[in-house]
Amino acid sequence: MPPAPAPRTLAEDLRARADEDLQALFAARPDLASPLPTSSTALATRATTRASTQRALERLDTPSVQVAEVLAVLPDPTSVTAVSKAWGARAGDVVADLRRRALVWGPDRRLRLVAAVRELLGPHPGGLGPTLADALGRRSPQRLAELLEDLGLEVSHDPEVALQRLTAHLAVPATVQDLLAGAPEGVRAVLDKLTWGPPTGAVERADRQVRAASATGPVEWLLSHGLLAVSGPGTVVLPREVALALRGGRVHRAPDRVPPALPVTEHPAARVLGASAEAAAEACRLVAELGRAWGQAGPGVLRAGGLGVRDLRRAAAALEVDEATAALVVETAWVAGLVADDGEVEPRWLPTPAFDTWLEADLPERWLTLVTAWLPSTRVPAMVGSRDAKDAARNALGPDLDRASAPAVRHAVLTELAQLPAHAAAPVPDLAARLRWAAPRRASRLRDDLVGWTVRDASWLGVLGAGALTPAGRALLAGDEDGAREALAATLPTPVREVLLQADLTAVAPGPLEASAARRLESLARVESRGGATVYRFDPATVRRGLDEGLTADEALAFLADLSATGVPQPLEYLVRDMARRHGRVRVGRAAAYVRAEDPALLAELVADKRCAPLGLRALAPTVLASAAEPDEVLAVLGEVGAAPAAEGPAGELLVRRPAAHRTTARPAPRPVTGEPPAPGPSLVAAAVQTVRGGDDDLAERERRRDRQKDAPALPTMDPSTSLSVLREAAGRRRPVWIGYVDATGTAGRFLVDPLGVDGGRITAFDHAERTVRSFSVHRVTGVVDAD
Repeated sequence: MPPAPAPRTLAEDLRARADEDLQALFAARPDLASPLPTSSTALATRATTRASTQRALERLDTPSVQVAEVLAVLPDPTSVTAVSKAWGARAGDVVADLRRRALVWGPDRRLRLVAAVRELLGPHPGGLGPTLADALGRRSPQRLAELLEDLGLEVSHDPEVALQRLTAHLAVPATVQDLLAGAPEGVRAVLDKLTWGPPTGAVERADRQVRAASATGPVEWLLSHGLLAVSGPGTVVLPREVALALRGGRVHRAPDRVPPALPVTEHPAARVLGASAEAAAEACRLVAELGRAWGQAGPGVLRAGGLGVRDLRRAAAALEVDEATAALVVETAWVAGLVADDGEVEPRWLPTPAFDTWLEADLPERWLTLVTAWLPSTRVPAMVGSRDAKDAARNALGPDLDRASAPAVRHAVLTELAQLPAHAAAPVPDLAARLRWAAPRRASRLRDDLVGWTVRDASWLGVLGAGALTPAGRALLAGDEDGAREALAATLPTPVREVLLQADLTAVAPGPLEASAARRLESLARVESRGGATVYRFDPATVRRGLDEGLTADEALAFLADLSATGVPQPLEYLVRDMARRHGRVRVGRAAAYVRAEDPALLAELVADKRCAPLGLRALAPTVLASAAEPDEVLAVLGEVGAAPAAEGPAGELLVRRPAAHRTTARPAPRPVTGEPPAPGPSLVAAAVQTVRGGDDDLAERERRRDRQKDAPALPTMDPSTSLSVLREAAGRRRPVWIGYVDATGTAGRFLVDPLGVDGGRITAFDHAERTVRSFSVHRVTGVVDAD
């Protein structure tokens, strides 16, 4: 059986590929599947556009880019053998991958590079200059003839003939070496600077006329022998064939098939897991603290969007972290959908309803919410405070912190770390070098910075511990959210239910407290220090806060007794009962406001206190004062002077005044701004292949129809009534006829049929080509003629 002919176009090449090969193409180049291509021709057209080819090139690793540059240098078509020779290593597997991506097509002996790839690789692929024909073609016919004469070749004043002779002569490596063997001193030094690129150099009056006999200096000697060419008034270029001769026929110094080595530092498992658990707990705590703080008084949204510099500083101070960490906290909370712009006329940043649900979840679940939002996010918190092109500072939560490459870099960094031994870390510069090798056409200063920022963010979130990828991080990278949650839970210390209450008004939690106990304890005390153990401190202000939230002294002491492993120390009990006794002794209502107390002496002290003068207190009765100020202001001032006031309702009841917790309406989390089409799933890939095959079948059928119609006679144009009469006569005589017919899509064709019957404006006939009975509409018939 003779071999199948080589494809003439990329479309023919794609049409001949197996379904599995097309599926691999759509997986490697997701943009080709959206929208679904209608045929192999449409697929080939889309695959060779500049935008799609650029995306494909950016996904290539260094060996693939090198081989693509070799293909761009070699004449088209070429062979795998020639590519391997010019590259310096076997290139069959790399060529196969380029063919899989539809960047190269054709059999191994007639490889062709897609034209868009050649254009995107630029004028100097592999650091090589233009061909001799292009480089010397700038010379005038007279100067070409002079060059022929200086080289001892037959002179021709026809520029095409002259160029053919010159390129044929100088393209031979042995000729170049022979010329250089007699070259003057300094020629080799000039060539050494240009051989491995860039191939151009600046020379004053490079386009001056030179002859071999009168040449002075190395550059003039090279120009007069055709080994250098003029590319501009002050620029010379080394022709491609000459450079290849000097390189020994290689396009690159060496094939770069192996990625850079990655130094590894292994850590004890306990250190990695401990650092990860501590970081995860701290990240969740900081996000929770941010949400609580913004629920009381959310900062305003800047007119251009984002969080103001001063508000970021306030958040950093409240969280007791630096501004870079504060930016990471607020950005993480935003991408996780826990805080958002409330959308009001004067907008503020507030927690969302999802924040309350998140707070109620256990620590592994809260951590999972944060990391699954961070990993695909295009936000780059580390850029907060940097300057944009207009020298304006970038703000946290602002619109200019999205970088489309951020998710890909995060996945790439974590993938590199996942390939290391368990509990092993690697230096950031070496990780950046590996990523540059894996995608050299994406290399940039920003990409290198993103590697370091990824390590920083992942360490802060607990995805990394001591720089090593944790079991939870490995599960997260694999898309196993349940496994990630369970892996983190296994590393966390068991929550404790007991604390040690001490006589110095502190409580020490020897481990992480259960969430409900921690929240209730924090209403009576403030966190003084964190670490392996958490220290809480009680003081009058914190106890009063608990009383303001509705706790009684007995309830507070019962909670503390239940929580304490050592009982409630006497100083703490005295503090709680003393604050409870004073709490509510002074009550404030509306007069504008009134102040009431059972102790007239206490009210007399308030009237005499200069700090209360702004309230305008005056006695209405021994136990009642009136004030022109609003109750909230009276409460605030009396609280500052230590009176421990409480609000009173219209019926004289004690009001519990909890701080208002503001929330936005339901808000979606921000979507990543990638500009890249999503990776197609198996169903979309299968649909794309099926659509291509269906379109190819339709095109093939049209070709068959055109082939069948070549023998059809000319058909006279007929009106429908005449066609109907002729067809009825043909049906009565049972003889075949040719009919001209325009289908519903407007496609005209000619068909050889045996009319079987005509009824109701439709013709039933046997189609000789399809070997089946079909129905035709009479009004679409354009002509009829006997087949005999």
